[in-house]
Amino acid sequence: RERGKPVEELFASFDDAPLAAASLAQVHRARLHSGDEVVVKVQRENLRQLFDVDLFNIRLVASLADRLDPQTEALASNWRGVAETSGDVLYREIDFRIEQHAATEFRANFAKDKTIKVPAMYPELCTSRLLTMEYCPGKKITDTEALQREGFDADHLAKTLTTSYLEQICRHGFFHCDPHPGNLAVDDGFPGGRLIYYDFGMMERVEVEVKRGFVDLIFSIYQNMPREACDALETMGVLRKGVDRFSIERIARNMLGSFQSTLASADNKWENEMTPEEKRESRRNRRAQLGQDLFATQAERPFLFPPKFTFVFRAFSTIDGIGKTLTGPRYDLSRISQPYLRELADLRDGSALKSAALELGRRVGWRPQDVAQLVTQPRAVAGVAQTVRKLEEGDLKLRVRTLEVERMIERVELRQRFIGAGVASALLLHISLGATLHRLAARVVQVIAARVAWECWNAWLALKKLTVQQLRFENEDTVYDTM
Repeated sequence: RERGKPVEELFASFDDAPLAAASLAQVHRARLHSGDEVVVKVQRENLRQLFDVDLFNIRLVASLADRLDPQTEALASNWRGVAETSGDVLYREIDFRIEQHAATEFRANFAKDKTIKVPAMYPELCTSRLLTMEYCPGKKITDTEALQREGFDADHLAKTLTTSYLEQICRHGFFHCDPHPGNLAVDDGFPGGRLIYYDFGMMERVEVEVKRGFVDLIFSIYQNMPREACDALETMGVLRKGVDRFSIERIARNMLGSFQSTLASADNKWENEMTPEEKRESRRNRRAQLGQDLFATQAERPFLFPPKFTFVFRAFSTIDGIGKTLTGPRYDLSRISQPYLRELADLRDGSALKSAALELGRRVGWRPQDVAQLVTQPRAVAGVAQTVRKLEEGDLKLRVRTLEVERMIERVELRQRFIGAGVASALLLHISLGATLHRLAARVVQVIAARVAWECWNAWLALKKLTVQQLRFENEDTVYDTM
């Protein structure tokens, strides 16, 4: 029906029994008249109507989540954005023409990589609801017994999976959103095993600016450059522009220093290698150094969560699980990623030689911006002198931010809301119970009293949350230390 021709005319043979089935489609094995073995993906009926209903409900829940999310970790919530992005991906997933083009691009991206296999598409046998592709059989990547029986190398497969996904994110900017075990298999096309990717309905792109920002972030992390790391986070859209970056840069400086010390000595442990007691002690030491800065970031919520990052984090958590299934506890996503990310940082300017030359110029002060600063230095000194003169004459006022005062004012405001709403609610309830009011009027007053009592409850919760945060960042024991 999709191609307007009978099955016998399109295929030499076609298995009526599905080879596999899922919520969106089922897959049948077939053979073309040319002799090529293929699989045919056939979409189920009425998916768009089902998606319309489901996504309406998801958007409603996401809007409520944006309102009710406590947002205690300096991160502004964007559940509605996540829901919209997920909806866009789902609607694209039921258009098999989009999947056909995505698979073709994905295959071209890995054309020179002998460790990755991507099925070829047959465009003449593809429609919006029908997809015909090369038949690529393999062993399921989590079937460890079958992989061992076939002689595949589990460590090689875990590393190939990890680096291939980093390649998609960092270099191609076009990545598979759903790399679960059902979409990954292994064959003998490469010594130790070749990785096969299936199902290209859920794909996303990383914008050029985000990709460039990520590369700059990796470079600044390895070079211990906290200010440049914050600039990279702004470029990626993770750090809100225009916020006070003093505290954020202090936090970044501490984190990068810890990262460098861990790299420098084999005796130091990554956090995922620590015992629960060591993790709690590490967090307490960090809060002892950065308590005020951490608390300062809470109110401004300077960090954003780009919706597309949902798919990235979900994919990496899935890959981490597959890696641990393949190699057990010795699988470490961060350690496998290190050589790749270091190479990526070295090649950020196109070649390792160019990156090294630019880094040398940065260290000795020979960059174009350094030369420009030297030329414009007299003008800058004159500007400083003019500013000092304005200070002396009283024409310029300084604005100082005092964190202790901010905490005190916030606490006082919350207490005033709590006490005022509580007293007003009790007074209204007392009035409504009086004998002089008509029954209808009494009910109206009781509704108003309930609304004011709700405001009192919210103020109490906010006051409690503020107290917990202050104790936490003053390094007192809280519920967070038991996690």
